[in-house]
Amino acid sequence: MTATVFWPLDCKLSGFCYGWSKPAICVAGVIQAQDATEAQKVLDEFAKSPLKNLSKIRNHELVLLGRCEPENTITWMPSVHFDCLKSNYSIIFYHRHAPNSLRFHSLAVSSADESEALAIRSGYVLGGFTRQIRSESDGIDDTVVDQFNAAGSIDALLQPRRPLVRPLMSSAVHNLFWNLLGFIYATVSSVLAAVTRALGVVCNAPVFKFWNAGTSYQVLLKDVSATIQQVDIRTEQANFLVSEVSSLKQRTMPTSVYSMHYTNFFNNVWLILNDLTIGYAFGSFLCDNHLVLANFLSNAVDYILIDWVQWVLRWLDSWPAGLKLNTELSQFYSHTFVDLIAMWGSVLHRGFPYLPAIIYVFGILSSLGGVIGGMTMSISLFSDLLSLCTVHIYVCYVIANTVYARVLSTARSLWNLFRGKRYNVLRNRTDSWEYDTDQLLFGTILFTLLAFLFPTVLAYYSLFALMRLATILIQASLETQLAFMNHFPLFAIMLRVKDPWRLPGGIYFVFKISSAREDPTLIIENQAVPFSAIFFQYVRLWSRLATHYNPLRLLKCVFAGEFLAPIPRYEMRYDKPKAKGMQSR
Repeated sequence: MTATVFWPLDCKLSGFCYGWSKPAICVAGVIQAQDATEAQKVLDEFAKSPLKNLSKIRNHELVLLGRCEPENTITWMPSVHFDCLKSNYSIIFYHRHAPNSLRFHSLAVSSADESEALAIRSGYVLGGFTRQIRSESDGIDDTVVDQFNAAGSIDALLQPRRPLVRPLMSSAVHNLFWNLLGFIYATVSSVLAAVTRALGVVCNAPVFKFWNAGTSYQVLLKDVSATIQQVDIRTEQANFLVSEVSSLKQRTMPTSVYSMHYTNFFNNVWLILNDLTIGYAFGSFLCDNHLVLANFLSNAVDYILIDWVQWVLRWLDSWPAGLKLNTELSQFYSHTFVDLIAMWGSVLHRGFPYLPAIIYVFGILSSLGGVIGGMTMSISLFSDLLSLCTVHIYVCYVIANTVYARVLSTARSLWNLFRGKRYNVLRNRTDSWEYDTDQLLFGTILFTLLAFLFPTVLAYYSLFALMRLATILIQASLETQLAFMNHFPLFAIMLRVKDPWRLPGGIYFVFKISSAREDPTLIIENQAVPFSAIFFQYVRLWSRLATHYNPLRLLKCVFAGEFLAPIPRYEMRYDKPKAKGMQSR
């Protein structure tokens, strides 16, 4: 039986090869020594060093494998005598990456978000077919892949180096510089941690409690305002950056784990810098054109949200297109909603003179850096401004929805009455029941009144349900923009294009045929991570949005009288899960 030996492609030295003999023979490098005793002494000294854990891969120690000599000086095929093998062997080459390159092998698709690691296994392609690699076989499994990744770091530590000689003054300046840099980092980190801790307490402050189905839910301040939610996201990003700096400086973790931390860290850095850059440009635009924008917004709000809604209510009250509504109920609806809209319109008119200053403040906040500021802050502020300008639409919709839902509930009860049924509250079912004549007569009168009043209730409810739906869709588009700007895998896409080895998506074999050698050379290559794995968060986000804003579901909610609410903000984030069932306006 022919054994398999994994050999580093860049290793072309003669000497004593070392590596791991289990679960497969994996050569990590070659020690150039006069005899095996001297080579073993080098490995023993490394085993006593503080970095000895680097060579121990899942309880498999680093051992001396045998002696190697070049078999062919042109293609450099090694001729190795392995002490642990008594049979023939075939060599498969793999890439031994330098520790500073952050490249690594992986059988699984690497995710840029460690908390959402994907369980996708990749195979190696032979002749156009994909064969799954079994972890219990004697070939390539996770342990062998970890040995591939550790080989470059171990060889870099065992290779002899000349000491770097610095002048005395240069060494002193170098140490002073790094000490000063460490002091500045410690000071900035402590101040930033204190600020983010204070902001986190404010953002997570409870506002009120409500009860649903016997369960109490606590609504936090960040659940009410999109601006507070964005501040909370930015504080979490700042805390993540501060916590990751120390781990990235020490680099005591394996290359695969370190590369994921490195990618997450700089992805957050890129997102924040891009957010601040775009926000500075947009903030400058707001500050330079605050008068024009304020005039446009005030006219649009006055015309669309006040005058047009009042005109539609009066139009419904005048029996449009032959739609004969109940006169008294229609007048009650129309006058009540017109007065509510006029009251809120007077409040908005009093705030219109301050709108230029508000937009100018929005521009300043968007141009600021640090914890607050950026384009996401502008989007959050305009989302809250939209919620403030549509308070009257929300109140009118709540009133119309409450009446419509009560009418539907009464109609269902009367339908059970005419069928000789009654809802059993204790058993949660509908049972047969015999009603008296007076009960049937009273039910008939109520049903007649309900049938004649229902078209009027439906007309006014449909108006505000459509307006509420339009408001929710606008807020959903703003929330989607915030989610993309806060979590877009920008750095991961750059690595996918620039250096796919940094984000491996599996391995496959490549046959390399040389004229100097009859047998083909087998080399393990990297398979780039698919874009579906990079954008898996947005696939989930899109599925959540598509489920919540499904047109059929929304129409069902409208006709069934269920409350129309936007998607909860905690479902648009990837940080901390919260209790489900909470609704935000």
